[in-house]
Amino acid sequence: MIRLLLALVLATLAVASPARADDNRPLTLSLEHEGNGAYRALWKVPANVEARHLPAIAASGCTAQGNPRNWSDSMGHWHEESWRCADGLGGQQVAITYPLANPNLAAIVRYTAQPGADPQTILLQPQDTAFSVPRAEEGGSVFADFLVLGVEHILIGLDHLLFVAGLILIARTPRRILTTITGFTIAHSITLALAALDVVQVPIKAVEVVIALSIVFLAVEVVKGERDTLVWRKPILVAIAFGLLHGFGFAAVLQEIGLPQGSLVTALLAFNLGIELGQIAFAAVVFGAIAMFEGTAEQRRRMMPVERMAGYGVGVLASTWMFQRLF
Repeated sequence: MIRLLLALVLATLAVASPARADDNRPLTLSLEHEGNGAYRALWKVPANVEARHLPAIAASGCTAQGNPRNWSDSMGHWHEESWRCADGLGGQQVAITYPLANPNLAAIVRYTAQPGADPQTILLQPQDTAFSVPRAEEGGSVFADFLVLGVEHILIGLDHLLFVAGLILIARTPRRILTTITGFTIAHSITLALAALDVVQVPIKAVEVVIALSIVFLAVEVVKGERDTLVWRKPILVAIAFGLLHGFGFAAVLQEIGLPQGSLVTALLAFNLGIELGQIAFAAVVFGAIAMFEGTAEQRRRMMPVERMAGYGVGVLASTWMFQRLF
């Protein structure tokens, strides 16, 4: 039974969230002060979530004004309305009410306290149904906000975690794992920065399809087992090649919420550091499971069927994502 731990780590990841594409896409909410107690409220659920799941959002002490708008595009399903808050929005409670159950969406809130000011970022987990808007004097740290955002983004990004797990299973030894993960980190950090700063733009749908394909590719290699191929000899090359694409995926969430122009570099560095911290923590768990049960050639031989079983499961899940994202 103890030899099943590694498979259970991967299996737990696979069933932790519904098997659908874009599991790491959040509900996004923008609250922008337009002056004289008027606020623009704009929120969106991602395109892979049905429009009927679009929540109602209301703030205490505020009333909706005018005619609200609803529309859908390639980014998701949107709702926009104007609020009048006599005493301002700072310090008020905002409630998020889904017409049905929350479809496992975290939430990212951008709150602009004054016209022209940099927005503050508020992070909510799927179980959070309300939050308090910070007062102007309670302004949080941009670095801390985006650091937490990066950690949470990678830890709920099931596709990215499964890719990292596949790299570890192929790299095996501490030295090879270190170089492979370093290559992946450098590669996705480059494209994350380029995409977040709008230096390079690529179709995010195509990127997400290839990210799913990258997991299928590694799952096939795990199922086939160790061989004298370039993938097994130099896993760092695979990590770098696909890492460039994963960076565009990481940047998607930043493009949705926007970087604060007054602290752009700080926010970008903090977000990337948060991703690395979450990635290191996950890699340590997976490598620890491998090291715990692989000490001899005989133990390695006994673990092979378990790894192949996990490879088949991950491959099927990633193939499902690939077709969902493609069509």
